[in-house]
Amino acid sequence: MANQSPPIHFEDVPLDEARRMGRGPRMDPQLYHDLKTKLQSLSDHAVRMTVPDGTNPQTMRNRIQRVAAELGIPVTIRRMSGGLLFWRSSDADIHQAREVATRLRTAQRRRQTSQARRQRRRG
Repeated sequence: MANQSPPIHFEDVPLDEARRMGRGPRMDPQLYHDLKTKLQSLSDHAVRMTVPDGTNPQTMRNRIQRVAAELGIPVTIRRMSGGLLFWRSSDADIHQAREVATRLRTAQRRRQTSQARRQRRRG
């Protein structure tokens, strides 16, 4: 006789709760709540955050960006010794970030084009 697996159980979950649940395993709920509270209270000051031992600063940066995007709050994040510094982005910060991104994309395209030319010459 074949092994019978238990029946599959389905449960309806509100969509906004499901979106938060998908993030759950990757981020501690207390950290998520603290980041959300801190980001909502940002006004004209910056926040210095010490990165906990065993946590990569880039991981923490990604977490801040994820929560800020969910709240619709633009943030600027800078690395500093021992942690991160972040604040609500001003229009000037956003403009500067766009300019830098454009320059980086242009440089990357030039690099890819020159690499493709070298490969065609070899090939």
